[in-house]
Amino acid sequence: MAAEQLSKVRLCLIESVNVAALNDLIDCLRAIDPPVLSNREANQIQQGHQVTEDKTGLLVDMVSKKGNNASTHLFDILKLRHRDIFQGLPLDQAVDRNSYEHMDTNQYNYR
Repeated sequence: MAAEQLSKVRLCLIESVNVAALNDLIDCLRAIDPPVLSNREANQIQQGHQVTEDKTGLLVDMVSKKGNNASTHLFDILKLRHRDIFQGLPLDQAVDRNSYEHMDTNQYNYR
């Protein structure tokens, strides 16, 4: 369900994520255990494109392809660390925004 939702909000994320938020998302997704992104994948996102929107699109695509658990981690990070972006997402009415808080929130506070 979360991977499907992530794919649906892809364009909105591309339009709303700035460089600082993108870097934070990548860092958080690498820091959790087990990591959602490998160092190689993080480098591919950072160095593969020059434009932030392209990097964000690649991040969303990578995470959604990894399935619901990875996608839920991304939503959790957005909700906890980038609430303004999370609240602007056009999530389906059937999806409770509180459902994207499935893991220990301390794992996202690594800095």
